[in-house]
Amino acid sequence: MKFGIIGASGKVGSATALLLAKEPFMKDLVLVGRSVNKLEGLKMDLYDAIAGARSDANISVTSDNNLKPLEDCELVIITAGVPRAEGMSRLELAKINAKIVGKYAKEISKITDTKLFIITNPVDVITYKALIDSNFSREQVFGLGTHLDSLRFKVEIAKFFNVHIDEVRTRILGEHGDTMVPLLSATSIGGIPIYKFNNFKDLPIDEIIEDVKNKGEKIIELKGGSEFGPASAIVNVVRAMVNNERRILTLSAYVDGEFGIKDLCIGVPVKVGKEGILEIVEIDLNEDERKLFLKSAETLKKYCMEVKNL
Repeated sequence: MKFGIIGASGKVGSATALLLAKEPFMKDLVLVGRSVNKLEGLKMDLYDAIAGARSDANISVTSDNNLKPLEDCELVIITAGVPRAEGMSRLELAKINAKIVGKYAKEISKITDTKLFIITNPVDVITYKALIDSNFSREQVFGLGTHLDSLRFKVEIAKFFNVHIDEVRTRILGEHGDTMVPLLSATSIGGIPIYKFNNFKDLPIDEIIEDVKNKGEKIIELKGGSEFGPASAIVNVVRAMVNNERRILTLSAYVDGEFGIKDLCIGVPVKVGKEGILEIVEIDLNEDERKLFLKSAETLKKYCMEVKNL
């Protein structure tokens, strides 16, 4: 299969490139960025890394001024954009990155009919912009959304109840940001609803959610950037798509009436398969969760409308 990564020389882009290059399904990987020299160095490093991994991936590089090599890609992953600087508002960041990613989306749509996987933050707003500017179907354009947040939440639940992480099933809906919504009503351990456990009453849910919200910033503060977690989450989604696993993951997707909201991208449960988003899985929320989810949607709607015509 042929995949492309725009922003490949960045932390998340390069870590994703390494993990993808090792996958058995990867045949052609196109790395796109501003500095071809840096990408050439990355390509050499990647070939060294996969030499013992039984991978025969062909890796090529191209400048972001020449997206023609992305022709016939099954999927283009977009990690390009600027990080949020000190003092920068979320809306300011959204407007800057919406212009960057929107331009790529338009150019890609002229070259090939593909799928776009958006990683650039604020991911829900940027996914919406990529969808609008590419004019692709909503099945073709999706963002990482709260998938990584859901994985982080899963880790915290497993730690608190002292169980193997694979026993935990949970997810976070809504914005990848301050208004994310944990679904305790849909959380189980070993198939048993979480509220049936005796120590559920002691679960510090507010503290855990704050930790999940701030995990990215904390990692940046301590080590200068987060790449391994996001890259692993990205490849997790890609693998589900390539293998047509039809897994239910929480990604940023365009909603058009589902959950009572329209015309925005937000983290919702989706069925992931070979064609991208096969279905938005509409689930029952309890009253508190629904109120929080609608509040999250209202917040994102404002941002989406701000960037729509940039």
